[in-house]
Amino acid sequence: MYQKIIKSEEEISSFYGLFKCATALLSLTAVGVCIPISATAQIEEVIVTASKRESGLQDAPMSVSAVSGDEMKYRQVGNITDMATQVPGLSVSESGGSTLVSIRGVGMNVDSGAVEPGVAVHINGVYQPRPSTGPLGLNDLARVEVLRGPQGTLYGRNSTGGVVNFILNKPTNEFEGVVRAGVSNYGTEKVSGVVSGPLISDKLLGRAMLEWNQSDGYVKELERGGTSDGLEGYGGRLALTWLASESLSFDLGMIYRDDEGAGLTPRDVTRIAPDPQKEITGLFFNPLSTTSEDQYVEGEPWERRLNYNPSGERDTTNVDLTIAYELEAATLKLVSGYQSHQYAYIYDSDFTADDIYNFAPDGFRASSDSISHELTLSGSTERLDWLVGGYYFKEDYTPSLQVAVPKAFLGAGLTALLTAEETAESVALFTDMSFSVTDNLRLLLGYRALEDEKDAAQTNLYRLGGVPLELLPLELIPVGTVLPTSCESAPLSVESGRKYTPKYGIQWDIGDDHMLYGQYTLGYKSGGSNFSSCGDTYEPEEVASYEVGLKSTWFDRKLIANMSIFDSDYSNFQVLKIEGIAASIINAPKAKIQGAELEMKAQLLEPLLLTVSGSYLDAYYKEFSDSDSANPEKGEQDLAGVQLSRAPKYTVNTGLEYQWETEWDMLAHWRFRVEYFLSDDVVYRPYGGAEDGQESYSLVNAYLSVMNMNESLSINLFSKNIGNTEYYLYSAGDSTGRIYGPAGQPNSYGVELSYSF
Repeated sequence: MYQKIIKSEEEISSFYGLFKCATALLSLTAVGVCIPISATAQIEEVIVTASKRESGLQDAPMSVSAVSGDEMKYRQVGNITDMATQVPGLSVSESGGSTLVSIRGVGMNVDSGAVEPGVAVHINGVYQPRPSTGPLGLNDLARVEVLRGPQGTLYGRNSTGGVVNFILNKPTNEFEGVVRAGVSNYGTEKVSGVVSGPLISDKLLGRAMLEWNQSDGYVKELERGGTSDGLEGYGGRLALTWLASESLSFDLGMIYRDDEGAGLTPRDVTRIAPDPQKEITGLFFNPLSTTSEDQYVEGEPWERRLNYNPSGERDTTNVDLTIAYELEAATLKLVSGYQSHQYAYIYDSDFTADDIYNFAPDGFRASSDSISHELTLSGSTERLDWLVGGYYFKEDYTPSLQVAVPKAFLGAGLTALLTAEETAESVALFTDMSFSVTDNLRLLLGYRALEDEKDAAQTNLYRLGGVPLELLPLELIPVGTVLPTSCESAPLSVESGRKYTPKYGIQWDIGDDHMLYGQYTLGYKSGGSNFSSCGDTYEPEEVASYEVGLKSTWFDRKLIANMSIFDSDYSNFQVLKIEGIAASIINAPKAKIQGAELEMKAQLLEPLLLTVSGSYLDAYYKEFSDSDSANPEKGEQDLAGVQLSRAPKYTVNTGLEYQWETEWDMLAHWRFRVEYFLSDDVVYRPYGGAEDGQESYSLVNAYLSVMNMNESLSINLFSKNIGNTEYYLYSAGDSTGRIYGPAGQPNSYGVELSYSF
């Protein structure tokens, strides 16, 4: 991790050496002996598997970022949410324990229960169908790879925005281990431990990880005192590697995770009393009096008043198996996965101390059981690097949502029970090839043929005062009221037919240190059903994308600069819409996303590293009309030209990192990093209101690590959002005129100790 030192008197006495020592002194290291670091420092090469074969990051003809597990620990990245300031074009937030990922403006704004992820997430090559599975295996992470842009050929399913791959550490043939413990504000505590080594030398290797964490949350509850949004979780991982022969290997892994608590939940963004009269003639049958002013909060975004604190629970079991067989001229690999996931979430969904409506007593519950198999055969000749494969996925998913409107229709009370039983199946055949026309010029070809099908049985029951709505006398129903439709075990099928997603590209090596690539790809995201409305379906999303990129290395790997420009056209772009008390997916006929991204690392001085990344996006609806449920009097609005959600015009992340050493055994290696993240205005709702987005904001983070001489003991200190910036992670609106969303974390600070053996 740390660069070796040279105790050269000539170097120390030189102007360069004096400058470095002065810089170190300014970095609060006046105590001890300042020793310049070797002039041979280089930026390390990163190996990725984004193309499902190993390659150097600089050799991969695609927009891909990689962050190592060690870096994730150093920067206190406890989940994918923390990566939003590390990777250009990536936007991440949370909602009730679900992780909502967008890349280049493609993803979901709110988890509506039945929605599948807008960006495909994989753990050890296994697709994760639900955004609520939580931080699986992150305490034993080798690296995370983020692929930006459509990945329809190699990854297929639900990858129109990109792919996030979590690659976990493999068992080792030498005994090793690490124990970590950390504390920070908001009552946050965490402990984890990993041991790895041979069970039978050179034959059977094992690895085990245990973890526990808790947090009180940072949202103050003014009605009852204390904080809400707390979490407590524990879990573990077991991994085995069997080296059956020189050509045959088996990797088996199992992860279990159990979490209690609701996680991050929204508060009222508008900071005004919701108006229940807005939908007297709609689903709510709301009371005629508005909420009193002492039942909502006008203060900081980390305060609110609720009838009761939210609660939740989730548990997940993941199993992955990889079998690799080295043939004489190819590699045959099978990656199989199984996941069992249960999730429950109960909360006061009007986010006030008045009981307008809530998700209770059972709230939202869901269970998901899925299996997947991917079989690939890959190899290379003097001119051709090739891969062919087949894929199968099946998920049984059962969501259930119970909603109560206690004061509806002058206190009679409205209840809604929305359930579904859904089975999704996906089958695909695919290939990916690279043909060397010359030693420096390659043609890229990829092709995927896939077929998706979903079958569901819906049951939606609505009752007013315990009486089914369809049995109410017509004279009791206000004129103009549109009653929701009930259904029981109603069959519903969504079939994609066969889809073909090709990729055509070119790769040109301009010398040994520069590479230019260009490609055209098609991407596809499956359609589905909105279980909150009987018989309601939405169409698959498709994208055609062009991208040109340059990857370059300069000055003997002291500077790495990668950039890309892209242009993508989406049809049937999937958009979240809140209607009444339900969230559903609708399709915008056309959307366009174009822009550019930059990633750069520069070893400015031997101990001083500069990192810069940024993105520019011009992302907007080309064709789209919709009405705002929070402001229905505006009627249908033409939203063509409006900026897409989670697609700020620009984001910039810069980091400056300095490493130095002293002669003290216990305080030998020092590392300090400061980061600055800047985001332009973010749109979360397309209707143009003051609360429909987040104004431009910036964050400053700082990290300090100290290690002993043999690097076995380390102390990591951190402070994030040092300026205590107020910002929202998303916003949504409902039919009371209220707009709500969760606020990003205020200033957090803490310390983590780790011991390696």
